[in-house]
Amino acid sequence: MRRAICAAAAATALWLAPSALASGWCGSGETSVDRADVVTGPQVHAVYAVPSDGVDHFVTEAGGIADDAAAIDAWWRTQDPTREPRFDLASFGTCTGLDVSFVRLPQPASAYAGPPNDALQVLADTLAGMGLDDPFKRYLVYYDGPTTSAGICGTGGGDFSVGPGYGVLWLSACPTVPRDSVAAHELLHALGALPVGAPHACPADGGGAGHPCDSSLDVLYPYNTGLPLAQLLLDAGHDDYYAHSGAWADIQDSLWLHRLDLPQLALVVAVQGAGAVASEQPGVLCAATCTTQWDEGAEVTLEATPGPAARFVHWSGGCTGSGPCSLTMTAARSATALFGPLRIAVRTAVTGRGRLVCTPRCTAHFPAGDALSLRAVPAKGWRFARWAGACTGTRPVCRPATDFPFGARAVFVRKRASR
Repeated sequence: MRRAICAAAAATALWLAPSALASGWCGSGETSVDRADVVTGPQVHAVYAVPSDGVDHFVTEAGGIADDAAAIDAWWRTQDPTREPRFDLASFGTCTGLDVSFVRLPQPASAYAGPPNDALQVLADTLAGMGLDDPFKRYLVYYDGPTTSAGICGTGGGDFSVGPGYGVLWLSACPTVPRDSVAAHELLHALGALPVGAPHACPADGGGAGHPCDSSLDVLYPYNTGLPLAQLLLDAGHDDYYAHSGAWADIQDSLWLHRLDLPQLALVVAVQGAGAVASEQPGVLCAATCTTQWDEGAEVTLEATPGPAARFVHWSGGCTGSGPCSLTMTAARSATALFGPLRIAVRTAVTGRGRLVCTPRCTAHFPAGDALSLRAVPAKGWRFARWAGACTGTRPVCRPATDFPFGARAVFVRKRASR
């Protein structure tokens, strides 16, 4: 789904910037990577992109990008007090603010001179090839280079439930149009709007099916009226793509929106041994015990990665087994990942007269986790009495756990003389 927004007039948008999305950008420096996440769950990541032959204006543009995010956040909450876009934030030491990646594209501006939908595809493919393709991220991209499609302010597309998605603002195309309204429009396209089934989709010759045509005040209307974002509506009438009663996809249910009407629940992850735990979704990256907060109802998948000389043994607590663990945050949760060595020391001994037979052969450095069987074989005139150490009981065969070093002793006693 690739959609464009066209300019019709110009105006100035006003907004109130909340919390970490404060006025201006509090970060510093340029990096092409996605910085470490400080927010949990699927997120909207901002990108400033320049063609290979373009001029870098990141220092001046980063503040405007952060301002747009703050404006969208504040406006969204006036439209729906229960939701807001989950913007990707990063820690910059003295502050936490919007994470904005800088990308010097490998192609010149001529590579993006085609029709807007074609240019979007080239840009999306390029960013994906540069690592900005996280399936749990939607990318709001500010392209700072010349374009040949005058009046096309932005282009965007994405699937409702599967990422990544890309919404692009062509900065040179509409310099006098309220930029935050364009950003909000393209973000909605990146989130999957307009869904199939929306009753007021525009005809092909009047804006295209990716836009609603029932109200020019709708932020997703195909033509930007020049009104500030604060005067636009998030689905006029709530009958096309947001908070509607129909059976088709509803952007209000998007995983990329933070729930303001539900509590945050703690997920405590403990790490024992040499390894780390990360979540498939952004949020958890623990080499030691850590706690993160998640929206109620969030689906969190944890994966354990052992260190270079270690192996993952198993989960305990809210997770079991030795594979990826999926948790539904209906309440506070906890899980422990246990890591052990790759090889272990096995020490065997006997008391009395007899021997131990190991299957496979016992070695000083046995492969951890492999199956091992110990059989106590008494000498003539002796009998097996019991085990000590890692083995217990009176049966002559023991199959000890081999996740960690252990010792086992077989105790033999003389047979009583028959009378």
